[in-house]
Amino acid sequence: MLKRVLTVANIQAQKIETIPLTGEFLAAFGNPQNRGVWFVWGNSGSGKSTFVMQLAKEFAGHYKVLYNLLEEEPDDSDYIFRTVNLKMNEVKQTFHTASYNHTELLAYLKKRNSAKVVIIDSLPYLKIDWEKYLQLKKKFKNKIFVFVGHAEGKKPRTKFQEDVMYDAKMKIFVSGYKAICKGRTIGANGGIFKIWKDGIEKLHGAEYEPNLNTL
Repeated sequence: MLKRVLTVANIQAQKIETIPLTGEFLAAFGNPQNRGVWFVWGNSGSGKSTFVMQLAKEFAGHYKVLYNLLEEEPDDSDYIFRTVNLKMNEVKQTFHTASYNHTELLAYLKKRNSAKVVIIDSLPYLKIDWEKYLQLKKKFKNKIFVFVGHAEGKKPRTKFQEDVMYDAKMKIFVSGYKAICKGRTIGANGGIFKIWKDGIEKLHGAEYEPNLNTL
């Protein structure tokens, strides 16, 4: 049976819920819809891991979050230190870590009380292809998926990661301790989130103000 055709009135009558971002996240990313795919990519040493944890903490202030840690192990010192340095104990009721493969992740997501936000760190380690990605997104379309990818220069490293980047609602490139929004929703400050202000000053000087035209 064919799906029904929607009128303009049908479309505009739909209720849209947005993510209640706050502070610098709101200024950088505006009010994205509270579902869909985010893709975050960057080179090693860019501040990407710190940013993803900062983003996880912001989400955990509003939703239950699963940080699916695949590139590291939960007992790795770097991961432990990030949770300490960013005071993740402040969101300990809504922030959880696991290391699920694709099959395990599907089983978890089918549970009634599974997390609203699922962070995959990182996408290559989930070992899925484009078709499985689309199935995951369609089956759990009311979730927020944050896929973390690797960069080759300013672009995602592989064709698959590039495809996910183009498909994502929110596309965030991390470079020089800045998270640069290239997605569909950009906040009042032009889409720049400063991950580590002291690090930016060391790289560029205290008077440096990043903007999208120079990145």
